[in-house]
Amino acid sequence: MRLDLKAKVGIVLIMLVMLLAVVPMHLLVPPEKAANWNYLPYWNDYPKNARPIWLPSGFRTLESVGTNFSMTFAVDGIVPGNVMIEGNSTVRLVIHRPDGLSVVLGPVKVDGRTSINSNPTLATGAYDFAESLGYGPESRPLFTPTQLLFMGYGGEVLEGRYTLEVESSSPVAVTVFGDSYGLLGTDSYGRDLWVGFVLAGRSTLLVSLEVSVLVIIIGLLLGLFAGYYRSRLAILLESLLNSLGALPVLPLAMLMIFSFSTTGIAMTREIKTETLSLILALLLAGKFGSAVRGFVVQEKVKEHVAAARALGAGDLHILRRHILKPVIPYALSHFSLLFPKVVALVAILGFFNMIPSDNWGSFILEGLNQNALYAGRWWWFLAPVVTMVLLSVGFALLWEDETSEGVLA
Repeated sequence: MRLDLKAKVGIVLIMLVMLLAVVPMHLLVPPEKAANWNYLPYWNDYPKNARPIWLPSGFRTLESVGTNFSMTFAVDGIVPGNVMIEGNSTVRLVIHRPDGLSVVLGPVKVDGRTSINSNPTLATGAYDFAESLGYGPESRPLFTPTQLLFMGYGGEVLEGRYTLEVESSSPVAVTVFGDSYGLLGTDSYGRDLWVGFVLAGRSTLLVSLEVSVLVIIIGLLLGLFAGYYRSRLAILLESLLNSLGALPVLPLAMLMIFSFSTTGIAMTREIKTETLSLILALLLAGKFGSAVRGFVVQEKVKEHVAAARALGAGDLHILRRHILKPVIPYALSHFSLLFPKVVALVAILGFFNMIPSDNWGSFILEGLNQNALYAGRWWWFLAPVVTMVLLSVGFALLWEDETSEGVLA
């Protein structure tokens, strides 16, 4: 079967989205950040509510690594929110301001990670300098220690070029945080939203893939048996498939998940992934299984099947060699339509806190809980929505090519 341009575009879109599920995690996000996504104290040093780096910003985040180096940058209205140091070394910071003053912070012993805002020694040095400019203890609730280093005498930002000198006994990484950070910015806790998006996407896609595969397997088994045999069990399975196909999936899925799960932290539902996948697969297998049964009923009365049976072929041989031939292409086409629907279903269940682990639904819900939409941080919601749309469009283009080529015939 030749693929036309639409199908090729569809395959490209599907592959781009599925990279979130198949690419090793450490190639997408730093392992340490991924492991600490739900551990909020880890993110204390990171900027809060930062914009993505691809949007205009007043001060872009700067990073540098080395031993005894300097960083020069301009401040124009927006001041850095924090300076973070990572490594294992004794570090001393010297900040040369455009007004000719220099601020010496440290030395401090860094063992892992620290920052001006979180390290008592560095923060005290920043506060002491701020007092010399007239910023007393009453100013501390209004500014972070780092922000005070970039203020002038009159309560305004001291604009101009700054030089940050880093003196260290061994290599360290220094990050000067601005109002932008990462591909998707940060939330109100300072968490890198790209990390959350990848974790949520990986979980959503893998669960959806497992559910979709189970639907195909269950539907094939039940449909083949119900269509090929005419026993009481076959009649019972036919009725079961018809009933499952008529049930409302979402409310019944929520009811069953609630029944088979327990209440976890923050009132979320805790349920094994295998149990969740099986519940959703059973609820979604009805229509597909009934369609498979219809294929089997039509195929088993054809002449070549009767001839094979007359030659002594067994049931398994007939099912494998003659019945499955028109069913498998249909199963693949059904999968292409089913998978994006399951992704949406999993996201909806996650939005209602009905399934465990991070997913795109819980990712969107977290944004609403932090008032990101009202604060204009639209990129938080754009990422998962666009990704799900691209996945749906990709499968739609691929399915359209299959039907036009007569795969379902």
